[in-house]
Amino acid sequence: MDFEEDDDDEQEQETTTRQDGARGYLEEHRIPELLENLVAALVYHRPDDHKTFMLEHIENLKKAKQDFHDPPCMFDISNIQSVYGMLDVTKRGHITVDQYKEAMKCLGVEKYNHSPAGAELNKITQETFVRELKSSLKGAVSTYQS
Repeated sequence: MDFEEDDDDEQEQETTTRQDGARGYLEEHRIPELLENLVAALVYHRPDDHKTFMLEHIENLKKAKQDFHDPPCMFDISNIQSVYGMLDVTKRGHITVDQYKEAMKCLGVEKYNHSPAGAELNKITQETFVRELKSSLKGAVSTYQS
C-alpha cells in the first residue's frame, strides 16, 4: 500500500509541475492574449478563409513588431468617435466617468486608465475618450510584445 501511495503522490506532483510549467509558458509568451485577439478578429471580420486570415493576422502582428509599428486593431478613429457619439447623445461635449468605464467594459477593455483627465469633474471629453481607448486597445492587441 505504501508504494502505491508514494507513486500516486509522485504522479500528482509531476502533473502539478507540468501544469505550472505550461501555465508559465503560456503567460510568458502571452498566448491567451494572442488567441483572444485572433478570435475577436475572426468574429469581427468573419472571413471566408479563416485559416488564411489567421495566418495573415499573425504575420501582421509580426511585421508590426519588426517595423516598430502599432499592431493591427479592429477599431479605427471613426469607430471610436462613433462610440463616443452614442454615449454623448445630448451633445454636451462630455460623458460621465461611469459612461466611460461602461464603454471600456462593453468593448472588452480590461486594462485602462480608471481616472483619465476630467474624471475629477466627472466630465470625460471626446479627446480624452479617444486617447484613452486607443491607448488601451493598443495595449490589448499588442500580443506580439514579449
